[in-house]
Amino acid sequence: MIRLRTPLLAATLLTGAAAAGLAPALAQTTPAPVEKHHHALARLLPGQLVEGRIAFLKTQLKITPAQEAQWQQVAAVMRENAKALDNTIAAARQNRSATGAVQRLESREQFAKMRADADARLLTAFKPLYASLSPEQQQMANRLVAAHHHGWHRRA
Repeated sequence: MIRLRTPLLAATLLTGAAAAGLAPALAQTTPAPVEKHHHALARLLPGQLVEGRIAFLKTQLKITPAQEAQWQQVAAVMRENAKALDNTIAAARQNRSATGAVQRLESREQFAKMRADADARLLTAFKPLYASLSPEQQQMANRLVAAHHHGWHRRA
């Protein structure tokens, strides 16, 4: 299904870009073939994506100047969590070839602990921000957290 969806998504993006008169510029920056591009994305580390995620969330939540200080604390925790995950992933990739069943389970346990610690740090930073959000902003935050939790961001 991923193989079908990826070319379809690329075709849709190129069609939309052509309609906007951007096809030549996009064609120069879009790697080909799409399959290789898809596998390259799987190698990106969270630290390479965190600034985009922070910008996206700030825009979607419509953070006001009064909320900026609390938002910056959330963003700092997101960066810290991404860096910790990058380090854990890098270590796991280095040890990938020499792992057996026990080592793989230990690695999964390490990831689970790291994820729980990251979630606890994020929750601590997010609670004051959430309390300062308007009802509309809270509704958006609820949707964004639910979508992220269910992996919907990975299915797009």
